[in-house]
Amino acid sequence: MSFHYSNDKTKNENILATNPIKKDEKFFCALGDSFMLKNEYRLAVKEYLVSLMIDKNNTYAHKGASKAYKNLKEYDKAIKHLKSARNVYGFDSEIYYELGLNYLLNADNLNAQKNFIRTIKLSPDNKNAQIKLALTHELSGEADMAELVYDTIIEKNPCYIPALSNLASLYMEKEEYKKAISLFKRMLKINPDYYRAYLGLGICFDKLNKLTTAVRFYKKYISSKPHSDVAKSLVGRIYEIYTTKEKSKNSNLRVV
Repeated sequence: MSFHYSNDKTKNENILATNPIKKDEKFFCALGDSFMLKNEYRLAVKEYLVSLMIDKNNTYAHKGASKAYKNLKEYDKAIKHLKSARNVYGFDSEIYYELGLNYLLNADNLNAQKNFIRTIKLSPDNKNAQIKLALTHELSGEADMAELVYDTIIEKNPCYIPALSNLASLYMEKEEYKKAISLFKRMLKINPDYYRAYLGLGICFDKLNKLTTAVRFYKKYISSKPHSDVAKSLVGRIYEIYTTKEKSKNSNLRVV
């Protein structure tokens, strides 16, 4: 029986388990996929490499091996396989996006930028690539360029929270807290359950010394994520604010 490859990885795994099939390059790719589903990345690599021994130009196997290596944090090997896939077919936006991710994870911002730009040229609506491109500018100390990219994304996608959130964080780094506050409030109008906005608002008002308002938003965050480590640290910050206020109040008392 020959193996008819499907995009449904679970289906592939079921077929492999119940049918005697021809062990061709697609068979080993399917085995690699099944190991990826189980987070067994080293075993997945082995199967993709066997597939490539049968067909060295199998772009699916190259991309599969690259994703396995990326999860193993072996970024140079991931990049090598993506370059091989690119040499076989240079118009696959996923290849350039994955190259960008691996360069970014490997602290090579310049090559990450080049590949995210190429991704966007091939797939103009790829918002993930646009976000990552902005991030590479941030990491390169190019805050103005990052802001420009975020503004461009938001102009086309006004309700896209990841871009709004990243831009708000950038404003916080630049100590432009009022601009950040405006964006966090905008996010809450889009999604009232977006708890990260409560944290951002609390920090911004804290930095502006508007402590009562800061505490209000800190408490909203704590209510949303009561068991998080951040919530525990915020409890400490709230206690510190109340203690400081009480000391200030007592210092203003005069004996008559």
